[in-house]
Amino acid sequence: MDLYSEIQEEAYMANNEDGIQSQRIGGGNQQLVIITQLLQMSVNMRHIDEMFLWLSHIIGQRLNVDVIQFWAYQAHVTGQYSAELRATASQNTLFPLHVVNNAQVAEIVRDVLTERSGVNPQPVASIFSSRQADLLNRYNLPYWACFFLGNGELLPPLMSADPTHGAIPTPLSMVVSLFTQQIPHPHLMPTIKRILEHALSIAKNRGLVSSVANPSSGNLTTNRAQPTKQLTFNELIPHATQDVDAMQADNPFADGVVISDKQARQLYFAIDGKKSIAELADSTRMDQQEVSSALRFLLKQKHIRLHEPSGKAIDSSQFFELI
Repeated sequence: MDLYSEIQEEAYMANNEDGIQSQRIGGGNQQLVIITQLLQMSVNMRHIDEMFLWLSHIIGQRLNVDVIQFWAYQAHVTGQYSAELRATASQNTLFPLHVVNNAQVAEIVRDVLTERSGVNPQPVASIFSSRQADLLNRYNLPYWACFFLGNGELLPPLMSADPTHGAIPTPLSMVVSLFTQQIPHPHLMPTIKRILEHALSIAKNRGLVSSVANPSSGNLTTNRAQPTKQLTFNELIPHATQDVDAMQADNPFADGVVISDKQARQLYFAIDGKKSIAELADSTRMDQQEVSSALRFLLKQKHIRLHEPSGKAIDSSQFFELI
């Protein structure tokens, strides 16, 4: 069965399963329309980011998504990883994109990428900082949701990437982020995910992404979970994200950091910004499993960040799979 026939069959099944509800969000019919148009448009596309940008606009228009973003992991020759915004689109052409394209949103997306998960539709106040949530509510975007998409295909660096920055082809780990005025229909996110899965098949056929096993990629490929080459995990130095002593010096009645996990609390109060992970394990007399569990808890709760011995902060998400 060819791709077009497969999409037609999915569209038929979606319409029969969801009936009128499916028609309300576009359902299988819109899925078929979008992929059919993409098959035609992709002939002239020379980079995967052109496809992502086209998809962000067409999905927003056809499926009535107020703002949609495509984020993906990007590996670098240094072994570091970053979360890069590959495309974004708003139905309102006057909408200032900095409201959603900013460090606060990137931080939340980075957590989702790390956990390789998704988030069901939630009020923005339950996800983002109060300042970011107020900004989103001001622009009538009170709801946020996202889903994760990953496979073994290699995404090339951003079309606009500076080649001197060392970005390299990276196994696809993507988060599709949606900001909406109303709670999305339950079938919206599965529909968009199916569209993206078909789009990536088209991208592979067009040579816009490549297989990990493709010899032409040579030594440029990298494993998503591979940490920084120059340092071992135990050489990294945790730093507390809040200076409790300074906070209490300004206000003696200020509460300290509340950490519910006993081992995480013990490790946290041993962190001085000087001891490495190995030295902290020795000073607290915790075994490797206990230290790993405590670090994972503290990183997830954003109580600490990892630094190189030189003092340079690093993207801690790349080490999650090691602990």
